[in-house]
Amino acid sequence: MPSWVVGRHVVRLERPDLVSVAFRGATSAAEAEQIRDVYIAIGKQVGKFDILFDASDLVFLEAGARAAWTRGGKVYPLRHVVCFGASFPTRTVIMTVYRAGRLLVPSVFDFHIEFAATEQEARTRLAALGSQAGYACASA
Repeated sequence: MPSWVVGRHVVRLERPDLVSVAFRGATSAAEAEQIRDVYIAIGKQVGKFDILFDASDLVFLEAGARAAWTRGGKVYPLRHVVCFGASFPTRTVIMTVYRAGRLLVPSVFDFHIEFAATEQEARTRLAALGSQAGYACASA
């Protein structure tokens, strides 16, 4: 399956309805915009998908990166994002960006986000969310 490397971050298409993303270190505005563009490109090819988000090595989002995620424009082609491995401060920043996006550009942030402790818990949760919605999202 295809993958993209943006700085130290990796985005990988695991199957048409699941993308895994691993953030490593700090995330700049340019990196956030490139990753957003990857999401949009994947969505054009496969439609809406889920994200398995590894935040265990995410250090922080630079201020410009936070703004880049909430900038209006194309709708994120996401159904659900389940983030794992995030520390409390990282979860706080992620939820702040998500909530700001929901307030500023709700049509762009038309997806659900939640957290899990481990990758397996995140995969299990995505599988449950998928079965509730009636699409295939099997645990890997």
